[in-house]
Amino acid sequence: MGKRQEESGWKQATFNHATTYCRITSLSIAEQRASRPISLCNALVQAVEENQVLVVAGDTGSGKTTQMTQYLAEEGLADHGKIACTQPCRVAAMSVAKRVAEEREALIDPDLRAYSVIMLDEAHKRTISKDVLFGLLKQSIKRQKDLKLIVTSATLDAEKFSKYFYECPIFTIPGRTYQVKVLYTKEPESDYLDTALITIMQIHVSKPPGDILLFLTGQEEIDTSAEILYKQMKALGSSVPELIVLPVYSALPS
Repeated sequence: MGKRQEESGWKQATFNHATTYCRITSLSIAEQRASRPISLCNALVQAVEENQVLVVAGDTGSGKTTQMTQYLAEEGLADHGKIACTQPCRVAAMSVAKRVAEEREALIDPDLRAYSVIMLDEAHKRTISKDVLFGLLKQSIKRQKDLKLIVTSATLDAEKFSKYFYECPIFTIPGRTYQVKVLYTKEPESDYLDTALITIMQIHVSKPPGDILLFLTGQEEIDTSAEILYKQMKALGSSVPELIVLPVYSALPS
């Protein structure tokens, strides 16, 4: 009971409501899939079939993670083995036993004969375990010629991965293009967090409705910022539009 009373006001306001914050779309799933740049499915599948290793470069939002494995499965690449897609970030719902089993699979079966395609997603997000996996897979594809390896990466890093995996070809996916205008402060700010929060409030009060992304260094800064913004909005009352503060970090409850 005491813990409940000590809970921050913004957390109660954010997490105690069964609300989904998203933009409703009238597009069907098929139409949404087709709207992504990765919809150039045939060219991608052909490139995978013609090459044992392929580096796929594409910007965020191009559909590399959500669409590519589905297309490969639909084209029959899972008929003779599984399609695996690795991720660099910890998934909160994954149990310790399952994680250990998955990490040890490449050691128990170094040729990975249960798989027909392995996709190393977000390869540019380097971790020790991922670097080890790079080395294991580089040996596996030499021994098992039927194994397909796809490496997805940010555009700038694609060339490095191509060189590492025997100069394999690079398949480039165009990203979703939005108009971007970069603005800088006139002088460096001594307190970047305070300046960022002031800027958020200025945008919220003076600009049309929309979304604001604030990138910070970790959970403590995110929680602190959320609490400050919540208190500022509460002090302003109904004189300004509602501001919904949504934190995002790995330690959040699922």
